Amino acid sequence: MEKGLVLFEVFGKNPLFIFVMSGVLVKIYGLIRPVPGKGFYSWFYETVFKPIGGELNGSLLFALFHVGLFWLLGWWLDKKKIYIKV
Repeated sequence: MEKGLVLFEVFGKNPLFIFVMSGVLVKIYGLIRPVPGKGFYSWFYETVFKPIGGELNGSLLFALFHVGLFWLLGWWLDKKKIYIKV
């Protein structure tokens, strides 16, 4: 496989597991309340990414952060040769 395509290869080796874990992360975000009346999901976006890039670019950075987070999970699973199949 060419080196430039490794990014996509990692997502293809455990796609269902990465998809399920993305849902689990959102559920965990919903359980955490750093500020009364505000969930972690919106708090994290508004305090970290929105000040850096504004509304539009901050949202893009927030999304890219999560894609990178799940890429790291897939990369770690690939390095350990863990392949979860259904």
